[in-house]
Amino acid sequence: LSTIHHTPPPPHHPLLRATSTYIYSNDTSTFTMASADPPEHDHRSGVLQGSDPPSSASVASGGGSFGGGRGRAGGNFPLSSFSSSRPREPSARASHHDYHDDLASVATLPSTGSVAAVAPASVLRNGAAGRAGGTNNDGFSSSSFGNRQHDIEPRNKRLAPTRRVSSADYSDDYRAGDDRYEDRSVLSSSSFGSRVSSVNGGASSTKIASVESESFSYSYYARSLITRGIDAVDAMLPPNKKHRQFTIAVSALVGLVGSMIVSSNPLNGALAPSGRTTSRALKDLAGNAEDGIMDAAPAVVPHSGGTGDFLDDFDQRRRRAADLPDGTVFSEPAHTRMCRTIVDRLDTYETGVTNFQQVIFTESEYVCRDPDAPYTAVLNMFAAQLLHTANNDIGLNVDYTHRCARWERYCTGNMTTIQFHLPDPLSVNAYAFQPGCVDAPSLRTICEGCLASDDPTNPDCVLFPKGYLDATTNTCNLGCYFSQVLPWIRNNLRTVATQWLNAVEARALTFWLRNAAEFSHREKDDMEVAVVSLSCSNDDCDMSMSECVCEFEPLPNWVYAMHVPRSSTNVAIVISPTCSRFGEGCTLHAQELFHFFKRLYPRADITENVITSTSSWYMRMITADHLVCPPGVGCLLPAIARDAYTYVYERTSPTVFTWLTCTPQDYLNRLTLPSFPPAFVEGDCRHLRARLGSWTPDAALAPSLQYNNPVDGYLGCADTNFVATAEDPYRPPTTFRWDESVWATCPVDVMTKAEICAQMDRLSLKRVLFVGDHTTMSQAISFASILGQGSDISLDPAVVPNFSKTVTCTPAHPNFDVTYIRNDRLEEPGTTPSPGEPNCGPDGDHYCYPWSGDYSSYDKRQLLVMNTGYHWGDDWEGYIANFQNFVGRIDEIAAANAARASDVLIFRTSVPGHKECHLHPTVYAHYGEYCPRIVNGAFWHWWGELPPYNDYAIRIINEWNLLNTVKSGANIELLDVWMMTVLRPDGHLSGADAGPNCEMEPRECMLYSLPGPVDWWNHLLVMQLRDVGTHLDDATPLQAWR
Repeated sequence: LSTIHHTPPPPHHPLLRATSTYIYSNDTSTFTMASADPPEHDHRSGVLQGSDPPSSASVASGGGSFGGGRGRAGGNFPLSSFSSSRPREPSARASHHDYHDDLASVATLPSTGSVAAVAPASVLRNGAAGRAGGTNNDGFSSSSFGNRQHDIEPRNKRLAPTRRVSSADYSDDYRAGDDRYEDRSVLSSSSFGSRVSSVNGGASSTKIASVESESFSYSYYARSLITRGIDAVDAMLPPNKKHRQFTIAVSALVGLVGSMIVSSNPLNGALAPSGRTTSRALKDLAGNAEDGIMDAAPAVVPHSGGTGDFLDDFDQRRRRAADLPDGTVFSEPAHTRMCRTIVDRLDTYETGVTNFQQVIFTESEYVCRDPDAPYTAVLNMFAAQLLHTANNDIGLNVDYTHRCARWERYCTGNMTTIQFHLPDPLSVNAYAFQPGCVDAPSLRTICEGCLASDDPTNPDCVLFPKGYLDATTNTCNLGCYFSQVLPWIRNNLRTVATQWLNAVEARALTFWLRNAAEFSHREKDDMEVAVVSLSCSNDDCDMSMSECVCEFEPLPNWVYAMHVPRSSTNVAIVISPTCSRFGEGCTLHAQELFHFFKRLYPRADITENVITSTSSWYMRMITADHLVCPPGVGCLLPAIARDAYTYVYERTSPTVFTWLTCTPQDYLNRLTLPSFPPAFVEGDCRHLRARLGSWTPDAALAPSLQYNNPVDGYLGCADTNFVATAEDPYRPPTTFRWDESVWATCPVDVMTKAEICAQMDRLSLKRVLFVGDHTTMSQAISFASILGQGSDISLDPAVVPNFSKTVTCTPAHPNFDVTYIRNDRLEEPGTTPSPGEPNCGPDGDHYCYPWSGDYSSYDKRQLLVMNTGYHWGDDWEGYIANFQNFVGRIDEIAAANAARASDVLIFRTSVPGHKECHLHPTVYAHYGEYCPRIVNGAFWHWWGELPPYNDYAIRIINEWNLLNTVKSGANIELLDVWMMTVLRPDGHLSGADAGPNCEMEPRECMLYSLPGPVDWWNHLLVMQLRDVGTHLDDATPLQAWR
């Protein structure tokens, strides 16, 4: 250990006072550079100043490709630039300088002592004092990105004031009066590096690099010596002394000696390093001119050559925390600074000057990295883009490119804000600038008004210079300004969303893994994702604040049930951090929704997350199949980037809350803007019934659930053979009622003849036509039997099963017909089957009697109830094609006969059977009892395929109802009997109540005996008709089925 040969500079050497050393964290894969400070905690998890570094095995060393994996960063490039950082505590905010000072300042680094003492971490939101500098293995000067910082100020807290390093050293290259150097893009670091040699006498930069390199080499060499010493001790010890305690003691002694030697080296006087790193990547080293040390920036080391990677143009690609190479950070967004230059040039322009030198503005780092207010940040960027396009249309030559994360996206992957994702420059070519929208006088008015306003940094002063409402008439007055920007925003966000979907697996497979038995055949493309976004109505809160007024206005649960379809496979509740922290009731509402959705969508994967990344938040909203948002600005921009299934609630009284209501009709056609607070309409119960409830025994209701005449054949066998007793006067399956557990105001009442007659008359319906397989036949027979028309319906397989009955109503209401046509697959094969001679299906073993001709030729208004699914087995592609053809056939029929456009169309969902139904004499209490008994496969008639078939049918119905604006047919309602029926394992043809005379081989555990659970399908059907009639009577909009 005594053979180390090195002659360090004297301790008072000025270079040592600014030399960066290294900080090791408990995460042994990362370290960063820092200046010397007294031992204290630096607010980062696991980093204690003065603590020993980890073993050499924990630290990467050596060469390797840039960013080529953990532990291969090479040389003395700080690995922290490849790892995520944790936020630090907020610092006090610096005071403002002159408002018109375009090059407001940054902190001057001290010549001695702690950097952070003069340059607090809050100088830069992303960690101005929390940056690490070094040299990568290719020899290029580079920097790691520190933690973003939050600054506190009553207004526009996101834009901290800038501070300045003395610019005397750069007076030859930077002239404050020359607007060519207004922004960072016109000063490349290569020209900056060429000045370092003159500032530092031509050799300082090389010496700096050497000092830093030797500093790291010393610590590495010392660790190597310690390791070798331990190995030597182990080798020298005799076998009888190699016990654990002795080895540990000797090794600790060697380690202590090594640490003392390393710490005694002046270059490593702070191996127990500071918690605060150097203030800028381009200002790693600084001194005091009065002490004879000039401000210095690290030189650009010549490229080692030969790699051919993107580092060849590193100066153009890299992203700095500073906005200018001299360390300046702009406190104002680009549009504010652009306006000053535009006003000056307009003054010159009016004197006749038309030739202007180009000046390029780039976005402030505060806008690029703002993690809490994406709405304001994105509008800041497009406000600058509008000024760019408008002034160049005149010829002022004031350009804009945001330059957000152009380096960071390639190196660290830390693209946490939506601003980082936006194309640079923003894509506007597809939408031409409207001629005359912003001429020279208008541009002056916008910029002068913006600069004179209370908050010139607010993008509304550019995008809405006159507001979006006419205050005198309370009508929309959006003007051409924002109308011009709208397609730009939409196009750029959609481009980003497409790229994001291509790069990220946006839809997790968790749902399919949990439900493999039921949905094993489906692909992830079959998934349907709904997003509920919860955020503050306002955009003023910042996570650095101790308190903030977050205006959170939750929606009632029934709203989500109406807008999130029951076919959803994933329902994500995403909460913004500000809403979670400051929104009163926001977190509680999210938790309640999570448990509510678990019950409402039992087959879906429900998630609840606070999304700290605004890029992820926006991408989820844009790419989801369905989006529901309470009032506020959080959803506005994603909403205009979507195509359909978007519900953004808007407060419209006493005036509209946001500009979304004022957007052109083309945008309004793509989304729905319900008024807030939402008003429940009685007819909307059809979206809520039979989804959350349970079966309850009701002996008092049981008599009204019996038929006047028993059903013939196998459907009525159990009822015919039942022997009543004093304890059980009725078959147990006929003694239960359905109770709504959440929406008690939307009950399922028992169907009566008087009620159905009244509803048929109310809607002017003259016939109920049932089309489908055996399950639809049992529903049709149940319907007729409840109305006293169940006799003379033959179930003999040698007889055609189709039938038609006439229901005689009271004189107050006209009679109507009940007709059933068997068609197992809703197909029209062109032939007519006969008993024992089926005509459809892949094996020709199903019955498809023609139905469309009968339906089309009926000359009065009618109710069509249809179903298919049981006879498709596992033929998923066949079901998809057939259902699409079926809906198309409905449209063709309506186009040929206008009377069909006023029909009421209802599709009933398919319900699987129950395994071992003969062992279940009563109902399930909840879905959790049914779920473990789900079965699938050919032996079980592919019952597990029915739920995804239902999901697909619901999706097609949604598209038909909500997206098809040129259809001829009526909307299709949904009769969803799935939840209430899967809870009924009792009452099947082979159920426990069937009796010995009704045994079937094999057991029939799908079809039900009559009367029984199927009757409740018809009770629910009458409630649907009542709701439709309520909407028509009240002239309220009929919300399309979801």
